[in-house]
Amino acid sequence: MQQASFYSSSVSADRQHYLEQQVRETDLKKSPAVIILPADSYQLMQVDVAEIPKAEQRDAVRWKISERLDYPAADAVIDLFEVEPFSSEKKPALYAVSAQQQILRQWLAISKQSGLAISAIDIPEFSLRNICELFTEDERGLAVLLLLKHNGVLVIVRDGTLYLVRWLSIGMDDLLAVSKQDDEALAEQIDSIVLEIQRSFDYCESNFHLPLVSRLLVAQTQNEIPEVVHSLNEYLSVNVEAFSFENILEVPEGSQQIELNRCLFAIGGALRQENN
Repeated sequence: MQQASFYSSSVSADRQHYLEQQVRETDLKKSPAVIILPADSYQLMQVDVAEIPKAEQRDAVRWKISERLDYPAADAVIDLFEVEPFSSEKKPALYAVSAQQQILRQWLAISKQSGLAISAIDIPEFSLRNICELFTEDERGLAVLLLLKHNGVLVIVRDGTLYLVRWLSIGMDDLLAVSKQDDEALAEQIDSIVLEIQRSFDYCESNFHLPLVSRLLVAQTQNEIPEVVHSLNEYLSVNVEAFSFENILEVPEGSQQIELNRCLFAIGGALRQENN
């Protein structure tokens, strides 16, 4: 079994070369694959078209969000999903995902030219939702905080429903820059994360009547900073633990959790079901 690996590049040609190499070396040609879009290549927004029949909602949303797009609305590929309140008679909240056709074609071209058979295109938020679904022992749902290089993303999931996504401006670079030299600065960074998470829990309770989830799992992606998990556990009214696949998912032999954390979007994409 191959060890999980992570590669990052902003150059399209470099990405394609690396992907082709990996497909060739791991004999994955024509294997089904899911593209997980980069966070800056789509928009996720709440919309209100409550009085419009479902069959017409997609076209209505296209023009409703046109002023919020930096490309012509006619070039937008739009998907819709609803979030049902957990225990109330309130109407579901409707969300739209919009991406430019040209961007999607570029990612499809890179993947297909590398020899993969693309079965779906998804976004990181739903990838993390798929990860949460593995933790079946958390009957009250789960929150996952993934701390990336430049930012972070929090998802709150229960019974397969993605109730909330919040992108944080603080990432691993910010935390690592102060973790060894300045305890006060690190505490300030963590306090900001605590505030964003608490606001997220409060939002889910007030808007979706969602009880507090069972746990918050924190996935760090460059180095483990123990103070992050310790402080979040101390200040939040939910059990906070470091993210781990132990006893949850079989992973490549020899893989380190920190490396797996860097691959969470890809792993979640691989877990995608046809009805996602």
